Amino acid sequence: MLRLPRALWFVIGAFVIESMAYFGILTLMTPYLAGDLQWGDVPAGVTVSAFTMAITLLMLGAGSYAEGFGLRRAILFALFISTVGRVVYSLAPHATGGLAATMVLGALLIVAIGSGILQPVCYSGVKQYTDEKTSAMGYALIYAFMNLGIFGMGALSAWIRPAVQALKDGRDPGDLGRPLLAWLGRISGTGIQAVNWTATAITALTLLGFWLAMTRSAEAAKVRPDTAESQRVVETRPLGVRVRSYLTDGPFSNARFLFFIFMLLPVRTLFAHQWLTFPEYILRAFNQDVADHMEWLVNWINPLIIFLGVPLVAALTSRINVYTMMIVGSLVSALPTFLLCAGPSLPLLIAYFVIFSIGEALWSARFLEYASELAPPGRVAQYMGLANIPWLLAKGTTGLYSGYMLATYCPAKVPPEQQHTGTMWLVYGCIAMTSPIGLWLGRHWVRRGLHTPAEKATA
Repeated sequence: MLRLPRALWFVIGAFVIESMAYFGILTLMTPYLAGDLQWGDVPAGVTVSAFTMAITLLMLGAGSYAEGFGLRRAILFALFISTVGRVVYSLAPHATGGLAATMVLGALLIVAIGSGILQPVCYSGVKQYTDEKTSAMGYALIYAFMNLGIFGMGALSAWIRPAVQALKDGRDPGDLGRPLLAWLGRISGTGIQAVNWTATAITALTLLGFWLAMTRSAEAAKVRPDTAESQRVVETRPLGVRVRSYLTDGPFSNARFLFFIFMLLPVRTLFAHQWLTFPEYILRAFNQDVADHMEWLVNWINPLIIFLGVPLVAALTSRINVYTMMIVGSLVSALPTFLLCAGPSLPLLIAYFVIFSIGEALWSARFLEYASELAPPGRVAQYMGLANIPWLLAKGTTGLYSGYMLATYCPAKVPPEQQHTGTMWLVYGCIAMTSPIGLWLGRHWVRRGLHTPAEKATA
């Protein structure tokens, strides 16, 4: 049986619980900006996309830099500024005009910095508190438990959002948790705002819990200590030299690795649609009963399958070539998008989430492990950030057109029979399919030179 250090569980716990808050807010961010703050579909889509893109961009620099100050301090700082940012974000509806917009944009920038630090540092922590035998399971655990947390947040949001909204509309929310719902109703203008405040409280509690649990002695019990902290102290090279080294060392100098990660960009746009498109699609194209349970679909099916499937897949496929897993997994993720071309249908929507999630389970965690193992000592956070560049582009480009596509094919306050959602999903499916096709076409060239140090040693 695997024995894992306590500190690993503290790192995983901080990342998982904070991810609950992150995805709880992100899932509702488009309707919050478009509806509660009345920004409209296109500005809301661009803003959400810019926010998620900023997180990935900041991983390239902020995460790597913060890692040099030590794991514990970096995580505490990330959680603290995320808490501050979420408080400001939740207060925005109480402001008016330009002040509200300034508060939202400022808050999102602050939270982006916190998230940009937290994710790569936590993944670096997984490597530091595992060895070669437990590394795959460590990454599978953090990825699986993150999805379990999203599942839990989906349940919480699906209860709070419609119940508080019922209170605000003068309807009966039910007896479950009525005092809490009444309190949330007093500080919130809508059910979405109540979820924002709930997520803010979760982040604050995560900060407190990690500060109490992750003592310096617990932090020191590393299995594979990273050298980032010492490198930060002795770094004396001129800035220009460092920038050139950053661009020419590691993945940026490996054409095969660049092709490998960038060919995953199109299928990753489907992940961005989880928060850019699906919430509004379900709220607008389905009946009220389905709309009231939107979070069950967006934040239940996928995270539950990932939680159950990723550790199992990691154990069963540890000897299968990572590149093969990328081809198969991206194909399985992309194909079910065409099911949605038939129009709004609850069975087809559920089938999409199930099949898409199986595809994600096949490749996502293995990719994270592979990217981290390619990294030399002291540069894990940097490599994890570089490997997430496709995320940067997927998040940045998807939001540029998702709002327009919603407004055109799934407009608000238009009956579903007058919408054209099938066309929207046909376009998205064709985009996603370019990933498995491109990976398959380039398979021979990429496999000739894409190896981790361990693979080279056993070749």
